Amino acid sequence: MTSLLSILPSIRRVALATAPVLVLASCAMFSSGCAMFTSHEDVAMWRATRQNTNDEARLAAISEYAHTYPNGAFVAQANIELAAHEENVWESGNATVEGLQYYLTTYPTGTYVAQATERLDALSTVSERRVVEETHVDDLEAARAAEASESRRLWAGRAVEFWARTLLPIRNFGQPISAVARANPDFSRAFGEEPAPLCTPTACIKHYRGHFAIPNPGGTRIERDMHLYLRLALGERGRVDRVEVLMPNKGFSRWYEMENRVLVTDEDPEQRQAAIEWVLARLEPIIAELATGGRAIDVVPEAILPISAADRAASETAVDSGDDRPVVTAEVAPTPVAPNETSEIDALLAAAAGGTTPPPDGERPPGGEEEAAPLMTFPIALRAISVRNVQVVVFAAGDDDYGEAYDGFYIEVARD
Repeated sequence: MTSLLSILPSIRRVALATAPVLVLASCAMFSSGCAMFTSHEDVAMWRATRQNTNDEARLAAISEYAHTYPNGAFVAQANIELAAHEENVWESGNATVEGLQYYLTTYPTGTYVAQATERLDALSTVSERRVVEETHVDDLEAARAAEASESRRLWAGRAVEFWARTLLPIRNFGQPISAVARANPDFSRAFGEEPAPLCTPTACIKHYRGHFAIPNPGGTRIERDMHLYLRLALGERGRVDRVEVLMPNKGFSRWYEMENRVLVTDEDPEQRQAAIEWVLARLEPIIAELATGGRAIDVVPEAILPISAADRAASETAVDSGDDRPVVTAEVAPTPVAPNETSEIDALLAAAAGGTTPPPDGERPPGGEEEAAPLMTFPIALRAISVRNVQVVVFAAGDDDYGEAYDGFYIEVARD
């Protein structure tokens, strides 16, 4: 008896020889479009299309199958299913970029390819323009935000420079306020602008303030406030004897911090001195430019009278300088003020005094409450120049003085 093992090679040879015939027979029985040989990859890819429950994804998979296996075992069925859905795919998606792109991907040789391509080009152009416009708007907003941030960072320097350039050329120092106002209309008008000044018969105060933060790598950022006061001191009969730019709490250090976003420890002599030298480098060229013919002098500054608690509280209603005030930056030709017109400063003082003659220097207006005598502190003169009938003094608070011990500069009638 012949064993099974002995006939296995013969069976294998017969199977291999007859396999193509069997495949062809199967194709003939079940599908006229069947390929000569169906690969495992063909079957697996077709099966994957059946497992997809999402209509759009299934059609996309069927289209991919038909493109990958144009002679595949199931291509006829694929084409029938694609044709059955083409009209619906076109109608539902021909108004959007995404819908048109889906149609062209799924039906690369479909009925509406020419229309789809034309519409897609038109919609893409509109979309690109919209993106460009939106990007332009975003860029403008980002630029405005950056400009506003930069303005907030620089407002103190701009305010100091503006008032230095406005105050140094003032004419008629030592005369009544009305004469000074009429001789210097630009100064009078700027003084009356926002932030609104607080006026009494003996002084007018403008208050600028701003909040800023100093980055602190690895820790919470350091919050700071910067205050700048402009005080117009009036002597007997309303004479303009002195104008002061005052920065409390060692304001030169705060100015340096605000503009450079670097912390200054005032107790550190090197850091404090660096801040002062930085400010002097900003102020000295302006003073030298405007005080032509001036000469350096030695002075021992008198105590700077602190701004009273009442005046500080009242001036807190001033507009926050964080929004880039002062806005007076353009050089505008001064408007002549006729002798019989009321200037900005005249009107402010008249309102402060109730329309009466200002009381003698040092007295408070009627109804004012008396305050305790302020603590006097003496600043250190950094630079002093005498020009015409005035002297300009840049000063700083002493090492141990804080709060109402000011940094700043003043212009006053020269003393004999």
